[in-house]
Amino acid sequence: MDTSTAAAEAAAPAINASAINTSGIDARLVKLIDWMRTSAAPANGLLVPLSGGSDSALIFWLLNQAFPATPSANNKIVGVHVGDNLRCREWFETVGTVRLVAKPTLSAGQDAEVMRWATVQSLCVKERLWLVGSRTRTEEALGTFSYASCVATYLPLASILKSDVMELCALAGVPEEILASSRRADPDCGRPQAMAEIPLEQIDIFLRVKLQELPASALEALGEAAVKYLDGVYKRNQFKRVLPKRGPVLTD
Repeated sequence: MDTSTAAAEAAAPAINASAINTSGIDARLVKLIDWMRTSAAPANGLLVPLSGGSDSALIFWLLNQAFPATPSANNKIVGVHVGDNLRCREWFETVGTVRLVAKPTLSAGQDAEVMRWATVQSLCVKERLWLVGSRTRTEEALGTFSYASCVATYLPLASILKSDVMELCALAGVPEEILASSRRADPDCGRPQAMAEIPLEQIDIFLRVKLQELPASALEALGEAAVKYLDGVYKRNQFKRVLPKRGPVLTD
């Protein structure tokens, strides 16, 4: 971190935790809000890329509960959608500050996903903001996250399974239209048609078996075809667990 960034973060407005009302909110949401309030306190601000899906919607809602805008301080949280058609834009705008930026013009051979992340990363560098990623534990374990998304350094949902994210979204009041979109095919977000045909809850059962949190007998609920498909995705993506390669330790 350079000295200018450190100075900017040190000057970030203090949040009065006692003024934030979490009464009546599910205890799991409160735990996430408290963690965000503490862990992101040094940040000058945080940029949440908004896809219009459930993961980024939940994070945006949580961060705005942790750092609500006040008359005496600018909003610490900004949601950015690359494009001009953000799903449920009105809801996002009731939650916090939303900014729409133009899609980058792609040259031959350029990848849209890479350029989207490059766009928000550029904004973060320019405005000295932390870049928030919406990766869940499900994506982490299954390896369906993109390498471009690795530029994000703040991952609030990385320990939470997708099925739990959906439940928390419902408790937070995320619109049903957004929740439904997470069950439809979206190849750009790592969810091809074959994946979308398997219920999110079953994908998490598969992963919990792989992670030795459930017995192998739990896979009986999925069916042979689903298990075979998910096992193929899991194995294809295992290389991500060992990257980047790190050099050896040098000893005398």
